[in-house]
Amino acid sequence: MDRNQALDDLKAIRQIMNRTQREAGRHSGWFILIAGVMWLVGFTANQFLPEYAGWTWAVVNLSGMIAMIWAGIRLMRHGSTRPPLWKPIFLFWLVLAAFAMLLGWLFGVNGSHQIGLLALLVAALGYVQIGAIFQSHHISVTGILVAALTIGAFFLIPDQFLLAMAFLGGGLLIVSGLWMVRSRT
Repeated sequence: MDRNQALDDLKAIRQIMNRTQREAGRHSGWFILIAGVMWLVGFTANQFLPEYAGWTWAVVNLSGMIAMIWAGIRLMRHGSTRPPLWKPIFLFWLVLAAFAMLLGWLFGVNGSHQIGLLALLVAALGYVQIGAIFQSHHISVTGILVAALTIGAFFLIPDQFLLAMAFLGGGLLIVSGLWMVRSRT
C-alpha cells in the first residue's frame, strides 16, 4: 500500500467515525427529549398535587421507560446495526439510580423538594459523565446546566422549586434533545 492509499483510507475511517458520532448524538437526543417530557409532567404534577407524588412518578417513570424502549427499538430497526453500547449505557443509568436511592436512604432524604434535588443532581451528574465518556460536549453541558438550574431554583425559589424544575429542567432537556435530533453537525 502506498502513502496516498493509506491517507485515503485514514480519511475514509475518519469520515465513518464522524458520521457514527453524529448518529449517536441524534439517537441520544430522543432519550433526552423523552426525559425532558417526563420531568415536565412529573414535576408539574408534584407542584400542584403533592399528595399524589408517589403515584405520579410511578406512572411517569413507567410511561417514560416504555417510550424509551419503543424509541430504542425503532432506532435499531432504522439503523443498519445494533448499537453495541446500549447495554452498558443502560447499566450505567441503572447503577447510578441505585446509588441515588442508597444516598437518599443513608442521608434521610425525604419530601418532594429533597428527593427532587437529589434525583436531579444525580441525573445531571450522569449526563456530564456520559458526555465525558463519549466526548459529547452537548450532553455534558446539558448536565452542567441542569445542575446549575437545580441548585439555583432550590435555594432561590424553594416554594416554586418543583415547578421551576418542570419548566427549566424539563424544558432544557426537551430543547437539548430536539437540537441533538435535528443537528446535522
